Amino acid sequence: MGHSTARAALVHQHATAERERLIARSVSDLVTRARTSGSRSLPAPDGHGTGTPG
Repeated sequence: MGHSTARAALVHQHATAERERLIARSVSDLVTRARTSGSRSLPAPDGHGTGTPG
């Protein structure tokens, strides 16, 4: 990982994992709010965008 000690690598890994969870939770909340507000700019829940074969 490029860290000077195994402890430093573990601290970095933990901080990175926490940050990734925060980002994922935030994106999920944004998508949920957009879908419940009636926004039509998001793809359908099956993952296909408007006009694409499903």
